[in-house]
Amino acid sequence: MFLLETPRLILRDLLPQDAAPMHLLRSDPVVTRYCDYIASETPEQAETWVRDTMVHNAAEPRLSYNLAIVRRSDGCIMGWIGIGQANDPALGELSFGYAMRPDFWGQGYMTEALTALLGCAFRQWGAQSVQGECDAANPASARVMEKAGLRFIKRTPEEDGSESLWYAATAAEWQARAAKRDV
Repeated sequence: MFLLETPRLILRDLLPQDAAPMHLLRSDPVVTRYCDYIASETPEQAETWVRDTMVHNAAEPRLSYNLAIVRRSDGCIMGWIGIGQANDPALGELSFGYAMRPDFWGQGYMTEALTALLGCAFRQWGAQSVQGECDAANPASARVMEKAGLRFIKRTPEEDGSESLWYAATAAEWQARAAKRDV
């Protein structure tokens, strides 16, 4: 089982018992407003997603990591974060996504989770570039990516009339940022 720890969080592979908390996350219209791709209307849909994710997480070679974001202090599952092969390698070799329950927003948890996952991608997996996107109408998500060390690269229109903001970082940028933090 993959496990990544931060001072306040544990990022770990999803387990069957995570279906109920994932349903809470994936059925919340406040959460899915900007990331409808994760929406699950029923507990059964969330359970199927968790099972399918566990299959992908167990693949050899492993191509993706879909992880529960767990608060260390009490084991509460607060959200999900995932990373895998990018659809557009020109923007980054790996792509990530994330979602967190609203009662945990504004406390730095997602920035902490994303920073840890990016560090793992660059330091342990040898990624050369990572990218992510958010809806332009979701400035909080853009701030998470900026605080985690990603730079804005472009704005693109979507078919539904919305716009996406794209962020990325290279391994060299990540190492330079890490060196500044260590000074």
